Amino acid sequence: MIRLVCLLKRADGLEAEAFQAGLLDRVGPVVAGMQARLGICRHVQFHADASLAEADRAAAQLRSSPSSPFAAMLDLWWPTAGALQSLLESADGQEAISELKDALAGLVASGESECWLANEYPQVSTGPARVVARRRTSIVKLVFPLMPLPELGEAAARDYWLTRHGPLVRSHAPARGMVCYQQVHRRTSELTGRIAAGLDMAEGSYMGHAEAWWDRALARGGAEMEDARTQAAADERNFIDLTRSFLFSGKEYLFVERDWVI
Repeated sequence: MIRLVCLLKRADGLEAEAFQAGLLDRVGPVVAGMQARLGICRHVQFHADASLAEADRAAAQLRSSPSSPFAAMLDLWWPTAGALQSLLESADGQEAISELKDALAGLVASGESECWLANEYPQVSTGPARVVARRRTSIVKLVFPLMPLPELGEAAARDYWLTRHGPLVRSHAPARGMVCYQQVHRRTSELTGRIAAGLDMAEGSYMGHAEAWWDRALARGGAEMEDARTQAAADERNFIDLTRSFLFSGKEYLFVERDWVI
C-alpha cells in the first residue's frame, strides 16, 4: 500500500475544540462519503490529546526537542501507487481532491500544513489486526516526525533507523507496554507535489515518522522501563536531528477501513 500523511496545523485564531470538531464532523464524513471516488482503502485521523501534553513535554525535554507545531494528522491509504496515480490523472479524482481541500478550509493554516507519501515498515505488533488508539480505551498513540542528522545524510539515517534503531526498540517493547510500533518512511514521488498543490499544503521534508501505540494498562514502572526509555532516547541521537524533530501523542478516529484490501 501507499500512504498519504498530512500533518495539520490549526488555523490562526481557531480554538482547539472547534478544530477537532471540524475535522471529525466535516472532514471525516466528506472523505468517507467519497471513498470509492478516491479509491482509498483506509482513512484515519489522529488528534493531539491535551491530557497527554505533560508526558509529551517530558519526552521532548529528554530529547531537547521543540514542541509540536501541528495539532493533528490526517492519513489516507491506497492499495497501490498506480491506483493513486490513476486517481490524480482523472478529472473526477482531481475534483475529489479539491473537495477535500474545501472541507479543510478554515480549519488548517493554509500552506503551513505538510504532506508526503510514505511506505510502512512494521516493527512490533502484538495482534493480527491493526491497533487503533480509540477514545475511552487505555491505548494511546505517539507520532514522531523525524529529520536526519545533516552530517549523516538522509540515506544513511534511514538505514540506521530501520536496521539499528528498529531492533533496539523491538527488544524493549514489552518493558515499555508497547503494543505496536512501525516506521513510516517518506517515499520520493512526483505525485507528492501534485497532491500538496491540490490541498494547498507544503511538501513535507521529514524522512518519515515513527508511530508507537502504548497500552497504559500494561505499562511497567521501575528500573526496567526507565532503562528502556533512556536507551531508546540515547540511540535517537545517532541518526535524528532532534532540534528539528518533534513528537506528540493522542487518539485516533477511524473513518474508512476496507479489510478486504488490507
